[in-house]
Amino acid sequence: MTPDAAYPSVVLDNGELQALVYLPDAGRGYYRGSRFDWSGIVARVELRGHRFYAPLHARHDPVRHDALAGPAEEFAMFAPMGYAEAGAGEAFVKIGVGLLRRLDSADYRFDAPYPILHAGDWRIESTAASIDFEQQLVTDSGWGYRYLKRVQLMADEPGLVLTRQLENTGTRAIDIDHYNHNFTLIDDRPYGPDYSVEFPFASDAPRSIDDIAWFRGNRIDCGEALGERSLWIELFEGRDPGFYNAALVRNDRSGAAVAFRGDAPVERMVFWAVERAACPEPFIRIRLLPGEAMTWSSHYRYHVPG
Repeated sequence: MTPDAAYPSVVLDNGELQALVYLPDAGRGYYRGSRFDWSGIVARVELRGHRFYAPLHARHDPVRHDALAGPAEEFAMFAPMGYAEAGAGEAFVKIGVGLLRRLDSADYRFDAPYPILHAGDWRIESTAASIDFEQQLVTDSGWGYRYLKRVQLMADEPGLVLTRQLENTGTRAIDIDHYNHNFTLIDDRPYGPDYSVEFPFASDAPRSIDDIAWFRGNRIDCGEALGERSLWIELFEGRDPGFYNAALVRNDRSGAAVAFRGDAPVERMVFWAVERAACPEPFIRIRLLPGEAMTWSSHYRYHVPG
């Protein structure tokens, strides 16, 4: 596995599974956008000749809001901390990114290029099979947090674990959503009829997705190549009985698949897809009073034939 030398990175390797992880860097980082968490960008995983994940865009732009691959995560997609009270030109907070500047009086847009005033303070430590990230930020307006994230290859099976901890170090309560976009491509095969996606819950009746794909039972199947089109559907919203934070994406042609399971209950599950990614997106809720902390994790397991 050869990373792009233009961007700081590490390759985790446990002798069976290799994972390319790009590092947060305000000047040279692979991702410097204002939307997604800069830490733990798992851009490529390789297992016995099979490849998981690929850049969402063929031409990479580090500051584009979605120029990512793999299990990319975002805090507060719809209402970042401090945005509503900030005036045009004033600061608000995006966890995993830092302190951003509000552009105007318009509502927050996750795809807008908000200037980054301060990228927070990052600390990074790694071993052969794991890497730890820490970001801290405190503002004059009462917002503050300490964010820890670990990417660790599993020792007993081909997989990795994402573990996060968020501590409220400010004086104001945090109440935000968090989700993982899970930009998934397998063996560089475009998403379409060669893929199936499965969930731990089922639809009461078959549901069409833009007359291109169907959610039947617990599975999404795509009937034709997407080309320039995209798919989007909200699969679930409500009270999670405790096991809905999971999905499996399979390349039926090569037989390779990736499955994830998280330990935090979801409040929504969304599916979005284009040719370069199939994305099961679990949304969770984070509520922290000053001094409180929350820890949650996701296990990814990679399956190949033979």
